[in-house]
Amino acid sequence: MKIAAFYENIKAGVEASGISMREALSGLKEAGLELLYMNYEVFEEDRKILEPVMKELGLGVEGIYRFLDFAHLNSDERYKDCIDLAVEMHADNVLLIPGMIEPGEETQSEFLTQRMIEGLKQAVSYGELRGVKVTLEDFDGMAAPFNSIRGMQRFFDEIPGLYCAFDTGNFIMYKEDEMEGFHLFKDRTCTVHVKDRSFYPVNPKDEEKIVTDGSGIYPCPVGKGHIRIDQIIGELKKDGYEGTLIAELYGCDEDHMLDDIRFSIEWLKNHIKEK
Repeated sequence: MKIAAFYENIKAGVEASGISMREALSGLKEAGLELLYMNYEVFEEDRKILEPVMKELGLGVEGIYRFLDFAHLNSDERYKDCIDLAVEMHADNVLLIPGMIEPGEETQSEFLTQRMIEGLKQAVSYGELRGVKVTLEDFDGMAAPFNSIRGMQRFFDEIPGLYCAFDTGNFIMYKEDEMEGFHLFKDRTCTVHVKDRSFYPVNPKDEEKIVTDGSGIYPCPVGKGHIRIDQIIGELKKDGYEGTLIAELYGCDEDHMLDDIRFSIEWLKNHIKEK
């Protein structure tokens, strides 16, 4: 298993700390970072500055994600650019967020969901032609019809070639068991977003997120929360998983972000060895 981190989390930490991106990436590589996970738009914006640093340090791209809107646009073909960039950067997967059902659109939920499914089918076909896996994640937003176990299952049932970017910390947002989700989707999983959750903030500016029952929960460095990440890693290893574990810290205190990413990378590295 390889270890990656979300570039946008690293960028937020760099901006808060004032150190250079090269210094930050060099330190994280020393801790065990091997790959970056990129947002399409952010990478294109930073590419001229970032690529030389990545090349110097020997850091690759694990995957690329992009927000689309198959639900409302007749033809949202931006998935092609995302997949083409993945080919160029030697990344074997892309995560496509196919759209949202906004407040007031509840009566159109079935129609909009079906449009998302049809759009992802087109993307999967194009991805297969280009040799790139198209993934969907258990998204932590009420407006996403693929946010729950049941919602995810529908998309996978209707799109045979779709893969899972499994997020360890999102099913808890809907009071669902992350292990149940993991066991249901592990045969379709090709990459893992490692997100931990805590009932209390670890750092002062950690952002509270409201769970479906109205209670609060916080993001935290990997290993400092209550998500059963160690168990998931153990089962992945047992099953011969050869993909990547991607540390994800959106919502964590940016003043502590780089230290928290480093902690997460080192925690993952140690647990990969132990399991």
